[in-house]
This record gives sequence, structure tokens and C-alpha cells, in this order.
Amino acid sequence: MHLGRNITTLLISIGLLCTAQSILADESGSFSMLTIWKRDYSMLERPGKAVTIGTLKGVNTILESSRDPFVAGNHSLSNCLVYAKKSEDSYNLEAHCTMTDVSNDKLHMGGRRHKGDTESGGGGSGVWKLLGGTGKYLDVSGTCDYRVEYLEDNWLVNTAMHCNWHRP
Repeated sequence: MHLGRNITTLLISIGLLCTAQSILADESGSFSMLTIWKRDYSMLERPGKAVTIGTLKGVNTILESSRDPFVAGNHSLSNCLVYAKKSEDSYNLEAHCTMTDVSNDKLHMGGRRHKGDTESGGGGSGVWKLLGGTGKYLDVSGTCDYRVEYLEDNWLVNTAMHCNWHRP
């Protein structure tokens, strides 16, 4: 009789473990996104150096996604603060952004780039870090590789492909 109970207990334990692993596995995914911003930058030049600071305002669109909370075709308003330092031998750009979707849920992101520039016709590659947020983005973290292109009339386009996210 004890053998039957032990087998039943073992099967229930295995079932619970598999369910827990399934739930944890469901808390991750991937997506890609496109953001179009209008920039408002100011630059201060010194001999051999330049400092740029400003804002970005625009619209973010999820292009494709493996699952919620990122849904293909969804749009968000995007607001960012940007700070960049450029010298003859180095370039460092840092951006802090908040995406606000139609449900008023917010996703916070931080971006870094060490190559390129902020001039029309320029740009470069960098990395976004997903820093959590509110509502459906609570506790979301992850990274995205991105490429930004600066266009005429203070417009820029940021394409982030192969973004991976998870929730602890």
C-alpha cells in the first residue's frame, strides 16, 4: 500500500514541478520594434570635444512578437532624455526613455551607444536595456540590439531587432 502512495506522491510532485517550469518558461519572449522620433538637441562645442543634450518624442511600434506583453502592431508614445559626449577618440551616448501604450502602461528603457554620431545622415548601433515599468510591463527586463539613423529636419529612426525579455 505504501508503494502506491509513494508513486502517487511522486507523480503529483513531478506534475507540480513541470507546471512550475512551464509557468516560468512562459515569462519570457522576444520582439522587434521600430521607433520614430523628433529630436530637440542642443550642443556645446569645446576644443576637441562636444556635449549634446536633449529630448526625443515620437511613436514606437511593435513589429513582431512571440507573446504578451509585447503585441505586434501595438503603438506607444515614446519620450526620452539624451546625453552624449564626443571627443577625438571616444563617443558615449546615453538615453533614458519611457514608452506609454494606449492602456497607459509604461515601459522604461535605457540605451547606450559608443559609436556613430547624432548628425543628419549619421547614427550607429547600440543596446537597449528593458528596465521594467507599470501594468503589463511590471518587472520586465531584457536587452535589444538597435540601429539608429538620423534623418533631415531632426527626425530619427531606431530599429531594435531580436529583443529578448523575461520576468523573474
